Parts: sequence; structure tokens; C-alpha cells
Amino acid sequence: MSKILVTFLLLAAALDIQNTLCEETTVTSLRFHNGTCIYRNVTIKQGASDVPSDLCELWECNARERKLTVLGCYIPRRYGSCFHHSRFGVYWPTCCGTYQPYC
Repeated sequence: MSKILVTFLLLAAALDIQNTLCEETTVTSLRFHNGTCIYRNVTIKQGASDVPSDLCELWECNARERKLTVLGCYIPRRYGSCFHHSRFGVYWPTCCGTYQPYC
């Protein structure tokens, strides 16, 4: 393969990874009202964050830009038919280390 083709393929792969990791999506359960973000019936003030008790996530509200950032955990794909769940009562980011596969 030529050096240019290899460089192009590496660049395309890097862009695909970035698009996957930093993907913006429209979520119907997200609303903005009077400077707050309302997500899954939880109201978060502008500039504030929330850690839900049932999910291993951190939600950050930026109502001015009409954005909600959801930070989660990296879970490697090791088990095709399994789902992963964190231990209840352990909150983000500590809960990321408690994920277990259930098959």
C-alpha cells in the first residue's frame, strides 16, 4: 500500500472513533425550561450536575447552550450476550470499577 493510502485510512479510523465517542444525539426525554435541564424527570440547574442513584453516570447541565453532557464509563466488549451493571449504592465515577457482566 502506498504511504498516502495508509495515512488516509488511519485518519479515517481516528475520525470514526472521535465521532463515536463524542456523538451528539437528540433525546426526546430532554427538555430545557427557565434555565434548567430536565432529563428523565430530573431538574438540573444551569451549571450544576446530578449523579443518579440507579445509573453509573454524571449529568452536567448547560441550559444556555441547550446541552446536557452525560458522562459514563468505558465497558469493554468482552462478552457478546452479556449485559453489564454496576453495584447499587456506588456512585459515579467510583461505580465504573464495580461493573460486572451478567450472562
